[in-house]
Amino acid sequence: MNWFKKKLQQLSEKLNADEESSFRNDDAGRKRLAGKGGTETLDRSAKERMPDNIEELKEIIVGAISQAVKMLAYGQTVVSGLALHSRYADNAVENVGLQVLAKDPDFLKQIRRTLKSKGVKHKEDLRIELIQESELTDKVTRILDGVGVEVLTPTEMLRNVNARIVATEGITWEAEYILESTGKTYFIGRGKDPKIDNGPRMHNDIAFISVEEKNEEKYKVNNYVSRSHAYIVFDRELGAFTIYRSRFLSNPSHKIKIFNAGLNDFTGVSLNQSTVPHVLKNGDSICLNDKIVLEFYLID
Repeated sequence: MNWFKKKLQQLSEKLNADEESSFRNDDAGRKRLAGKGGTETLDRSAKERMPDNIEELKEIIVGAISQAVKMLAYGQTVVSGLALHSRYADNAVENVGLQVLAKDPDFLKQIRRTLKSKGVKHKEDLRIELIQESELTDKVTRILDGVGVEVLTPTEMLRNVNARIVATEGITWEAEYILESTGKTYFIGRGKDPKIDNGPRMHNDIAFISVEEKNEEKYKVNNYVSRSHAYIVFDRELGAFTIYRSRFLSNPSHKIKIFNAGLNDFTGVSLNQSTVPHVLKNGDSICLNDKIVLEFYLID
């Protein structure tokens, strides 16, 4: 009995010593963070910062993936792919490492090994995609501040569809525009980078040539398009592209109407409010001010 009490006392002392050591290390870490001139808060962990090298970023991402898939080993779910969601724009420095890893076959092999070690099934053609300027960053498993990972199943992979836009009335800078289901917002308007009255300078992804850009008679038809008329974005929950009236289109006389002759829809749907979207269907005709027409097609 005395021997048992002695061992119990030794174990208690060891646990207390470990806890005190851990506390000292945490406290030292907080002091180091506090000494950085206030650039980071005391309760912010090192993993919330963008790593200094690609190997550290790999380990953080693999750790987040392990967290995201830990419950899948108990079922029959098959992982088809992984989506890295980034809050940042495509030219942001935060995306550089993510872009490299999304295309790195060795990193993909490392992820496959991680899934296998967790007992999680995956497709042979498992792939990684990077979604920039994603609106879902805060809704998926967190990697870093502004970066997260989403585990995709076969059903969710089907929602990664593309579409194309072609102007059949009016003249755009490009013959056609490809839309990807990344969460990116595609702005539609006259001019590539017009200045909005009492507003910001916009960048139109689907841009009609303005007479300010090319002063020729044939481009005057594009005057029926506002500098910021509408925008299209992929809704991941719906699994479809949606179109919105631009919030800068304040004049109610400016019209947006969607028809679909292939579905015998000649009455059309009008977009009168910037907060109410319309779900686009294959073959939809987007009519701007009764003169300009964009055709929307899903890409198989």
